[in-house]
Amino acid sequence: MALLLVLLPSLTKAQNSSISLDKAVELFKENSLQRTLLELEEDRQKGDAKTYKAFPNPEISVFHESLNAGSPNYDETTIQISQPIELFGQPFLRNRSASRLNEAAKLEFQYREQILIGNLKSLYVEHWFLTHQLQAINEATAVIKHAQQSAVARRDEGAYSGVQLQRFSIEDSKYQKRKDRLQANLSGVRNQLRVLILPQEDNSREIELDEEFTVTMISDSEKSLTDYAFNHRADLQNLELLSEAYQLKYKVERRERFPDLSIDLGYKSQSNGSEGFVIGGSIKLPMFNQNKGNVIATRAQARTISTSLELRNMSVQNEITLSYQRVVQLADQWDSIQSFSNNGTMLETAQIAYQEGQYSLLELLDATEAYVTGQTLFYETIAEYNQALYKLDTVSGGKIFSNQQNIDQ
Repeated sequence: MALLLVLLPSLTKAQNSSISLDKAVELFKENSLQRTLLELEEDRQKGDAKTYKAFPNPEISVFHESLNAGSPNYDETTIQISQPIELFGQPFLRNRSASRLNEAAKLEFQYREQILIGNLKSLYVEHWFLTHQLQAINEATAVIKHAQQSAVARRDEGAYSGVQLQRFSIEDSKYQKRKDRLQANLSGVRNQLRVLILPQEDNSREIELDEEFTVTMISDSEKSLTDYAFNHRADLQNLELLSEAYQLKYKVERRERFPDLSIDLGYKSQSNGSEGFVIGGSIKLPMFNQNKGNVIATRAQARTISTSLELRNMSVQNEITLSYQRVVQLADQWDSIQSFSNNGTMLETAQIAYQEGQYSLLELLDATEAYVTGQTLFYETIAEYNQALYKLDTVSGGKIFSNQQNIDQ
């Protein structure tokens, strides 16, 4: 089958390039601005985690005092360093919490990237379907126009009435309207694909999509997909780590109610030649602020995340059930629709029969509409089945196509 032309930016200046589905995913990872935003968000979260676990910096102070009231000049100079020390293990708790936050950031990026890739694949298949549907409309339009031209040429012979000629015009307008709507939809899908895979490229050149699709049955059961999802879905793992991280944060904030000790070490020099070390310490009295606000806020955050995890766990089964049922339904539809693959001769047969007088005008129009409907159902079912597979693969944590990759290897 001819390669599908897509008005998207060219990959090279020398010639048009062909893009398979795998290549489109590769280009998405290299060029997508949406993915770049996800990477930046991941970096921000990792930066926050690194800041959270950092030790407080020491403070250096220098004092100089001049004491000469009614006596010879006398002064003192003191150099001092102060270091806050948390006495109740907060640094270790912060480090453990930050480690989980860091891993959670990676998993959030992974999950959101999987969703974007699933959307990219669905758009790719949608373009494939719209292109084939447009091809069927073009073929039907060509048959109608050819019959119309023949009728106009024989109008003077009295073979066709004005009503019949008007019927041709109506059918032609109907298919033209469908064609315009399809071209608009196709243009919208092209633009979405371009934004995802080649946002920086000049769109004055054409590239080609060369992937072909069919219906390939899966062997996985609903239970195996559910079990795999609970063990591998990045969003579940992300929430589990966040829950652990905020439980540790809550412990930190509870211990922050007690004051930290600040150790002061220094050196003092006097103008009379006396000098020596200075040792001291300080502690904040928790009279007005006992960190109750942070304790309450962090406890609420921890409970929010744990509740979100419970809800997400409950929704996983429902997501997989609905997606799996959709795949099964489309597979059943395919059993009856796949025979439409031989639909291509219908239009040619109807056109010949009409020219030979075996078909009436109404029968020609019915056959033409049946051809378009059959082609649409055929390619639409293939497209919807593959889109449903991509959805099922996402909600199962990548089980469907991880199996396929293992088979290919």
